[in-house]
Amino acid sequence: MFFLLRMAFWLALILLILPIGVTSDGGRQIGAWQAFTAVQAAINDARGFCQRQPDACAVGGEMLDHMAEKAQASAKWVYDAIGAHKADAGTTPAAPQPSAAKEGSASHDLTPQDLAPAWSLEPQRGAPAPGMPLPPRRPA
Repeated sequence: MFFLLRMAFWLALILLILPIGVTSDGGRQIGAWQAFTAVQAAINDARGFCQRQPDACAVGGEMLDHMAEKAQASAKWVYDAIGAHKADAGTTPAAPQPSAAKEGSASHDLTPQDLAPAWSLEPQRGAPAPGMPLPPRRPA
């Protein structure tokens, strides 16, 4: 729908700028100013539509209100969906704290290198060059 309105606007703008010539044996040339005044007259005639047809104008107003409510509900749905997606993507699970770890779990043995993602593009300090295996770890 919005595409059609945009196309009508650009087509009207192009037709307004281009000279419309009807020159065949005494025809007259219509200039841009004459076309502009004709469009103004058509708009003024359209403004009086609600006075001539009040029922159609009332139904059209209700339909526009309904469409505005649907657009607001759709925008809210999209905003909530994007907001929830961003909230999920923006939060990372926190590293387990040693005090919160259970007695039998091995999560307190993790080092910062263990918690770093394996797909990082930046080499970490003290880390071997890419492609080289890590040396075996010493027992704690």
